[in-house]
Amino acid sequence: MDESKFFEAAQNLAQSISQWDLLIIGASMVIIVSTSYYRPKTRRMRAAYFLFVPAWALLAFSIYQGIEVQSRYVAYLVAARHQNSTLIETIANEMNRNALAQIRYLELALVCLGLWLVVYILWWVLADQSSEKRK
Repeated sequence: MDESKFFEAAQNLAQSISQWDLLIIGASMVIIVSTSYYRPKTRRMRAAYFLFVPAWALLAFSIYQGIEVQSRYVAYLVAARHQNSTLIETIANEMNRNALAQIRYLELALVCLGLWLVVYILWWVLADQSSEKRK
């Protein structure tokens, strides 16, 4: 396989994951500020919203790793121009490490958001909402 294809594919993947990260951050913020759904009244149930904080931090780390992948792509272009194969190998290893970290941070963020969703669905199904009003 042509090494330029590897670098291009890694850069495209990083860009795509970063776009998903930003989309998830925006959508989760809409959940927080939206008024068109039932919200828990008790403080204990609302505490589940704290799961958004680590999720946002993990998504930010994922975006940062994506930026690192893209900067490694630029470094590859410079190294390829000078035909420095040792440097290209080092860049490829770092790019791979950054890409794996980006994916891992996204997965962990999705776990946090999934936990919030489970808590919300359990509350929504099990709580007596007949006395609760939409806020």
